Amino acid sequence: MKITSQKTAYEGRFLRIVEKSVNNSRGIKGVWESIERTNVQGRGAVIIIAITSEGELILEKNWRPPIESYVIQFPAGLTDVPGEEEKEAARRELLEETGYLAGELIPVMSVPLAPALAATHAMHYFAPGVEFKGKTADKDIEEIEVVKIKLAHVADYLLNLPPDVELDLRVPGILWIMQKRGLIQE
Repeated sequence: MKITSQKTAYEGRFLRIVEKSVNNSRGIKGVWESIERTNVQGRGAVIIIAITSEGELILEKNWRPPIESYVIQFPAGLTDVPGEEEKEAARRELLEETGYLAGELIPVMSVPLAPALAATHAMHYFAPGVEFKGKTADKDIEEIEVVKIKLAHVADYLLNLPPDVELDLRVPGILWIMQKRGLIQE
């Protein structure tokens, strides 16, 4: 696949829609529409797999307007502060969204968030032994409920979500990778 040209079809406050003209290996031409974030630095996002010293995984039940539903996900956020390192963005987002402070942050892996739609990648960080420091005043429009689950009960929780709650499949996927790498126990 080769991109031969691209043009901006629309630009908003935080997103740009781009039309990319492409040729595939069989010589077929087409146009692929994609989205670019205009307000991020580097890869674009960080995701934090936080576990308390009591062995509780910190998840979020977060309302997502594009799908008009709650989603169970890891704490996450954009790398949208100029000059801020990814690890610091991860530390900041975890504290802002959950009230938990990360000491150690261990890089796990970077993955594309929606590769058919956007180039944004998210770096996953493991934050063992996080401590609750208190949530700050919520100024964000997001509706986030912090969910704490003992690691031994995570699979049962994820398999029995209410019908009106979606699951971000990065949660079981990244947990499986972390188990295989020996970062957490099965």
